[in-house]
Amino acid sequence: MNNKSDSKIAFFCRAKPQGCDAFDIFRKHNRVFIGYPLWKGGVKYDPNNLCSCLVNPSCMDNEWEQEISKEERSNEFTQNRNLLKKVTVGSIVVIPRARHGVAYVARITTDFELLNSPSWANEYLQLRENQKLEIDDKKNKHIGDVAQSWRVDKYEQIDLPKFPPWIRKSMFGRSTYGYFRDHPIDPSITAHAVLSDILEGRSMVKSSWTSDIDEIKRRLVDSLTPNSFEHLIVSILQLENPNEIWYQTGGPGDGGIDGLGCNEKGEVIGLMQAKLYA
Repeated sequence: MNNKSDSKIAFFCRAKPQGCDAFDIFRKHNRVFIGYPLWKGGVKYDPNNLCSCLVNPSCMDNEWEQEISKEERSNEFTQNRNLLKKVTVGSIVVIPRARHGVAYVARITTDFELLNSPSWANEYLQLRENQKLEIDDKKNKHIGDVAQSWRVDKYEQIDLPKFPPWIRKSMFGRSTYGYFRDHPIDPSITAHAVLSDILEGRSMVKSSWTSDIDEIKRRLVDSLTPNSFEHLIVSILQLENPNEIWYQTGGPGDGGIDGLGCNEKGEVIGLMQAKLYA
């Protein structure tokens, strides 16, 4: 692989290829897999010889240009290639499982690998069957979903409250994988460094009372999400104006208004917009 950065990154992965919660395979075999394999046109699918029918996303740029026509290239495959250029040994991956209130965190220990014949292929198909999902491998080429991977050291279970909100907010959504952005107001704090501290048990820091504005800003960003910040501002407005009634209204389709104040007659007396950070 060329043009790979030496810097370590932090990224998340859903671990749910084709609707299957495959984290059991990830954890048992100390791997992190990426989905959306790109199959070679006109080549018969062979789950025991995947290198013959699957395009390796770590191929060199000139091979990529020669081997795959523009019509064959998918956005997902391009995204996989971009991810591969950034993930280095020592990078950190997070597998969120919000329904359990936790996320699993591990460090990458090897370069990217395309497995020719994954030893866990039958385990994966059995996992799909247990989840009452489609298992016709000849038709849907499921084994390709667990063939593109990095090795990791060990997945550590971390409670979600131990992640600062500016990291935690990226764990919720539909994206198959993505990068964690660095601290929104302090560029010297990287997501990778924060996750390293969490892995090493240095996540919870006791704070004392302060009136320093810059420190207050940092603590707000480190402890609140944009939504909870809106609720905080509405609560402050309500406390400062006991004869008024304030509501939090922010959300999809809110027209840019995050809070609404009215008097006892139901007449609007104020509109509020709050931004935790820009």
